[in-house]
Amino acid sequence: MQCVLVCSLPLRGQVQPVPVPVPGGDLISPYGLFNQFFPGVGVGFDGRNAEPNGITNFNGRLAMGYTLGTATDNAGTSYKVITDIRVYQGDYVGGVANGGAGRTKSARAHGTFVEI
Repeated sequence: MQCVLVCSLPLRGQVQPVPVPVPGGDLISPYGLFNQFFPGVGVGFDGRNAEPNGITNFNGRLAMGYTLGTATDNAGTSYKVITDIRVYQGDYVGGVANGGAGRTKSARAHGTFVEI
């Protein structure tokens, strides 16, 4: 009974700032502009020295990797799968909602997050 009472108490949530994307990026037809660069060599990549961070105002470590393969659904249909996974750990300044119409204010955050 004590656990039910403790678990039912409201928790005060902390508003996490949303990372601000890098300016520019790649134009991927037919989807449009992605605020992301794709480091690597070959068709569809931006070269070895392309910016790996997908966010601005970041100070920390970044690990990234690409995977390529196939997946099959329950009906036996096969799909080509390509992923771009980036893991960030450190400090960044992002934006939090501040009223309506997309207004934001700056806020600092520290932690680890994954971008897929």
